Order: sequence, then structure tokens, then C-alpha cells
Amino acid sequence: MILNIVFLAISLVAGIILVLLILTSGEFDDYIAPLDKKEFTLCEIYGIGFKLLKIFKFDYKTQSAANIRDQVVILHGERYADYYLSVYYAQNLTFSYLCFTVICVLSSLATGTDKILLFIIGLLVTAVLFYYFTILPKKKVKRRSETFLLEFPNAVSTIALLVNSGMMLREAWKEVSFSDNTALYLEMRKVNDDIDNGIAEIDALYSFANRCVTPEIKKFTSFIVQGLEKGSKDLADALKNQTDELWELKKQNTIKKGELASNKLLIPLMIMFVGVLIMIMGPIMTNLGI
Repeated sequence: MILNIVFLAISLVAGIILVLLILTSGEFDDYIAPLDKKEFTLCEIYGIGFKLLKIFKFDYKTQSAANIRDQVVILHGERYADYYLSVYYAQNLTFSYLCFTVICVLSSLATGTDKILLFIIGLLVTAVLFYYFTILPKKKVKRRSETFLLEFPNAVSTIALLVNSGMMLREAWKEVSFSDNTALYLEMRKVNDDIDNGIAEIDALYSFANRCVTPEIKKFTSFIVQGLEKGSKDLADALKNQTDELWELKKQNTIKKGELASNKLLIPLMIMFVGVLIMIMGPIMTNLGI
């Protein structure tokens, strides 16, 4: 009886707080409006997280927040880093608190000792969810780097071809950057914008390498800078060598991904094998009286 009252009280408090958060979260509509709904799922309810951040006066100057901000800078740029940092924290708190509230309600509806078991499982799920959203920016950076690495050999090959045909590097870079609209080519266009805004070509290339956060792209950028400093002949040779290396690396990564995909397929195959084995052995063991 006491256990029922305790869990009912917890669920009521959690539910009331959730309702109050929803009702007062309208003040953050302007924060949510610019968000890409494809990238930030259910961003319409992030006001819950923003409200919690405001209530608890969240400190963005901690080491953990600084680490996440570094990832956010890579994804969204320094200019909007603080805004998107708050968005990722709001996203985390929104889904974590929603999960916690649902678990509290389900626990109050369960019977006997199932209440405690369900509540403990719910807390673990909430903790896992919180951890997932904490490392989400880092995972996005990793996926972004992998995508860049797959696309970069094509871009470098075209740049090398244009430079070897007599085109200046800046013109070749600009030509290639507008040949597609994926994330890599959008980053390449930012180099054009930086140069047009008065930033030195070498500095613009280094900024590009830092935004991409891919060792191979950083290495390529270093070769390009060296080529620019030494002259056009060395630049053409550097581009050719880098093209060969990048294509070889892409081939190795493709083979590695194929092996990983094959290993992942073994899990469902083993589950199916065990299921079939049970279906075959079950009737046999029943007929034998085992």
C-alpha cells in the first residue's frame, strides 16, 4: 500500500512538472524556429529542455560543456556554437525527462514488486538515453568525417586534373566546390567566401581543414600549402600524389566497411539458426518424451 502511494506521488509530481514545463515553454519558440527538423527530431518540444536549463541556471563553462562545444564548432561553426550548444543540451534534457516521466507513470500502474523492477529499468534507460544525447555531437562529427573521406578523393582528382591542365588552384577549387551540394562541397565553398572576404588563401585552407577534422584532409591541406609556397610545378605533383593516396585509402576503407557489414550479418543469421534449430528439435524431443 505504501509502495503504491509512493510511486503514485512520484508519477503525479513528474507529470505535473511536465505539464507546467510544456505550458511555459512557449517563450523559447524563437530559439526553436531556426532548427532543421530533419537534423533535430521533434524539435518543437525542445522548449521543455530550454525551460529546465533556465530553471537550473545551467553552467556552460564546465569542462564537459567545453568538450561538447568543440564538437559543435565543427558541426555548426564558431559563430553559432553557443546557440547550438544550448540546443543539444535542451534536446538531451527534453527526451531524458520525457522518458523519466513515462517510466514513473508505468511504474505506478504496475503491481507488486514489478513497480520497483520497472522503475530501476526505467532509470537505467533514462541514463543510457542521457549518455547517448551527450555523445551525439561527437558521433555526428565522426559520421561527417567518414562522409568527407569518401567524397574527398573525387574532389581532389578533379582539382588535380584542372590544375594540371593549366588552371590556377583558386579557380579550380571554386569550380569543383560548386559541382555538388553535399556537406564537403559546402565546406569548400566557405573557402571561396573567406578568400573573397580578404582572408589569405593559405589561412582559408587551414580553416577548411580544421572544420573537416579529418587527418587525410589536414594532410592534403599541408601539401597544398607547401605547393603554393614552392610554385605551380610542385603543386601539380603534390596534387597527383595526394590523389593516388586518397583513392587507395578510400579503397581500404570500403573493404573494411564491407567486412564490418558482413560481421553484423552474422548476428541475425545466428538468431535465425537457433530459431530453426529449436523448431526442429522441439517436436523431436517431445516425441522422445524428453
